[in-house]
Amino acid sequence: MPLTLPKILESFDSKDRRNLCTLLEIPLESNIEEISLRFKWLYHSKIRAETVIKPKNIASKLRAKLSNTQHSDVTIDDILEIPYYDELISKACQHLKAYEESKPLADLELFLSQSVIIAALQKMSPSERKTFFESQIDTSELARIANINNGSLTGPISTVAMLGIAQTSGFAVFAASTTALGFLTHAIGITLPFAIYTGMTSTIAVLIGPAGWLAAGLWGAWKLTQPTWKKLIPPLVYIISVRSRMQLKQLSKL
Repeated sequence: MPLTLPKILESFDSKDRRNLCTLLEIPLESNIEEISLRFKWLYHSKIRAETVIKPKNIASKLRAKLSNTQHSDVTIDDILEIPYYDELISKACQHLKAYEESKPLADLELFLSQSVIIAALQKMSPSERKTFFESQIDTSELARIANINNGSLTGPISTVAMLGIAQTSGFAVFAASTTALGFLTHAIGITLPFAIYTGMTSTIAVLIGPAGWLAAGLWGAWKLTQPTWKKLIPPLVYIISVRSRMQLKQLSKL
């Protein structure tokens, strides 16, 4: 059954919600409904909705006049609903050309996060990529953030080695989304109220340029009748990171 945004957000603590609100550019104390509605209007085009509504209302007025009944206009909210989380992830992957049919949600979350990392690597110079791959990541810090105990995550290792361990330990989605989030927040010039990618900061900080560094190569062009991916992808990657962190925490208790 598809996941709803309100259901996912119920499990977020106050810090995670405030970070999400920061990425969505809405007041930090916004509630679940307000956060969900922000996703709705970033995903759905009001211009496209209005082109659907106008002929519906014209036809409705005509029927009401012919039958001598009361007419009630159709509103945007009547025809558009809050998108499911699965739909958002699937469409984001399609936008970044990282989509494959019949793949489970966890794979799509990983594909989306990896696409951001790949886009960042493509924007780097050869020397910057070398620095990224060879810089040391404190895996024990990442494990602490995720509240997990893993014997293979015990100290500083290279980025490539960290991602290799991730693939064999169930840590892949968290590691990739956390890395991608670090790039995205720097790229759009946003500082989250509560840091969640401390273990990646030293690596990312030496490579990131000014705000907008990643944007041109990632978002692509979109029309007014399409989702605003520039504003949607960062909060989606954040949700991926939080969901994977909570899943790892649950697994550590088994």
